[in-house]
Amino acid sequence: MREWHDVASLEKVVRDGRAIVRVGGREIGVLVDPSDGSLKALRNRCPHVGSPLCLGTLRTRESGTPGAYSLEEGKVLRCPHHGWEFDLVSGVCLDDPGMRVAVYDVKVLEGRVHVLA
Repeated sequence: MREWHDVASLEKVVRDGRAIVRVGGREIGVLVDPSDGSLKALRNRCPHVGSPLCLGTLRTRESGTPGAYSLEEGKVLRCPHHGWEFDLVSGVCLDDPGMRVAVYDVKVLEGRVHVLA
C-alpha cells in the first residue's frame, strides 16, 4: 500500500537542487526543475547499469530540429554515467523504451516535501 512519506524540508531541496532520500528500502531523488521550480521524484537507480540516476542533470528534451528546444516536448533526466535519458513524467528511457525508472508523486505541505511511495 502506497502512502505519503515526509522526506525533506523544501528549503533544503531548493537550496541543494535535489535531495536523495530513502523510503521503504528504496533510494529516491527529489529534484527541482530549474525552469519552473516544480519538484520531481524518481528512483535513484538507472536501470541501465544501476548508477545513481538522480545525480544527473535535468534538461529540456530536444525537438527533431537540431538546436531547437520545446517545453511542450517535456523534460528528461540524463544519467551522469552513460548519458541515457529518462522522461520525468513517465519514467521511460528515451534511449531504450523497454527500460523505465519509477516516478513518484510529490507534494509540499507546511514547508516539508512528501513523496508517495
